[in-house]
Amino acid sequence: MQVPQLHLGVGTALGPLSIFPIWTSGHGDLAISTGAHANVAVNELPDGAQVGKLIVSNNGPRPALLLEGELLEGGKQHRTCARDVILGAGETRTIGTYCVEEGRWEAGMSSHRRQSRRAPLNVRAELASRAGASDSSNRQSRIWERVRRLDAARGVSATSSLVDHLDRKTLAPSFDPKDAPPPIDGQRGVLFGIGTQPLLLEIFGTHTMFRRHYHQLIDAALLDLELLPAMVIASNRMSGQQAWDFAAVAQGLDFGAFDGGPLAGVRNHGPLRSRSVSSLRAGLEGAGIAVELPHRSPELAHLTVWNTKHPLMEIA
Repeated sequence: MQVPQLHLGVGTALGPLSIFPIWTSGHGDLAISTGAHANVAVNELPDGAQVGKLIVSNNGPRPALLLEGELLEGGKQHRTCARDVILGAGETRTIGTYCVEEGRWEAGMSSHRRQSRRAPLNVRAELASRAGASDSSNRQSRIWERVRRLDAARGVSATSSLVDHLDRKTLAPSFDPKDAPPPIDGQRGVLFGIGTQPLLLEIFGTHTMFRRHYHQLIDAALLDLELLPAMVIASNRMSGQQAWDFAAVAQGLDFGAFDGGPLAGVRNHGPLRSRSVSSLRAGLEGAGIAVELPHRSPELAHLTVWNTKHPLMEIA
């Protein structure tokens, strides 16, 4: 199983953030709900809350997709999804999470709200990194450290809360979400560059799924711009050739057979089946989730590809 054919459009600059639209080949209809349109309830574990776990229930009539880096707000503390998850209609399961609010553990609070907001790229980069992937506690510490970068740049949040920073108005008014290009008909993804280098390519299985998350993705990425030194903000922008070269390497990622591969573990959700996918190639790291519907070949529902050599991937 490989990345579908990618087609890049003309890029737009939003300060040091370069945004390139992506179209892909594919069927264009997966019958999966996501974002605010997914009727998913999120709660602390009933037999004792844990930082690294929440219980989620799909109360809708269709399978639902939760994204890596999606914020689950409220409860004892704000969390973010550790990886992509698909839930069948009526399915309840425990998912892996990380805390993005180091200074709060509130007794009596159990339920979380979903606004389909995403963590900024600075935080999501830690979720993507394979460094220390087997040590969850160490990764949690690094995520808190990444959130504290925002405290240092924007003023301290009382509970070192990532959600608090998203709720505040940006301190860089020259970078307004309204200046970002709107989704284009049929668009299924986006490629981001920060400074002079590509950072991330993110694609969805359908245009509708992409549109459900695009504006939240832009809002989160603008927080990252406030962490950049002045020399990066003033630097040249990433070229179209760099974007196309990055996409060409991403195009070559191979995830193996749907019923095999390094993250084998197919889950059944009625007629739909899913499995996590992951692959490395030439300094790029891709991870996401693939699905298989009856009488159709497996296809990607969501994929994020990171440039592991971008400075934002590291903790300075």
